[in-house]
Amino acid sequence: MKKYFCLVVIYQFCFFFSQSHNSFALDLKEGDLIFQESFSKNMDSAIKQVTSGIGNYNFTHVGIVYKDSLSDSFYVIEATHPRVKITPLEEYLIQKKNENYPPISVVGRLKAPYQKLIPQAIKEALKLVGKEYDDAFDLTNDRYYCSELIYKILYISNQNKEIFPLNVMTFKSPKTGEYIPYWVNHFQKLGIPIPEGGLGINPGAMSKSDVIDILYSYKP
Repeated sequence: MKKYFCLVVIYQFCFFFSQSHNSFALDLKEGDLIFQESFSKNMDSAIKQVTSGIGNYNFTHVGIVYKDSLSDSFYVIEATHPRVKITPLEEYLIQKKNENYPPISVVGRLKAPYQKLIPQAIKEALKLVGKEYDDAFDLTNDRYYCSELIYKILYISNQNKEIFPLNVMTFKSPKTGEYIPYWVNHFQKLGIPIPEGGLGINPGAMSKSDVIDILYSYKP
């Protein structure tokens, strides 16, 4: 009896996950942005300390939805270590998963006036697949971090006019005013100064922009 009960529970869980995931996919449109809040350590934790997102979220990553017309399947184009890549939706939703805390994913959609930019933005994103990740957070090099990728493809698609505004970057703790140790070590390894006060963009700031609507959240 116990064995039978366990099998029923497992079946119900798998069915629920399948239904939840399928519903999520059906609600997506090409060009949607999927923000993620990861609970892993190291860079994700350091990002949370110096940025904030909409509501109570502390987003650490963002990618743009791409729909393959041949397979009718959803993918996410994302800038992540080590390079910009095209990731199947299912993999993207759990890629930062650890044993205890899977990521929260939140869908944002560009408002109507910007929807016309999406086809060209996707073309621009596909051109950047394979480019190296931008650990320096430098907008002038030919490398890309996650929100920089989104910023640039929409910038180009909008005739070199920004959709998301840039922000002044900080790598200091809001509590102490001192540089967070992770960032000190990070830039020391790169052999470059901390770009404190430089211009950049992060997933949290992007999520608070008035050019998108936040639609719903998903947690596997």
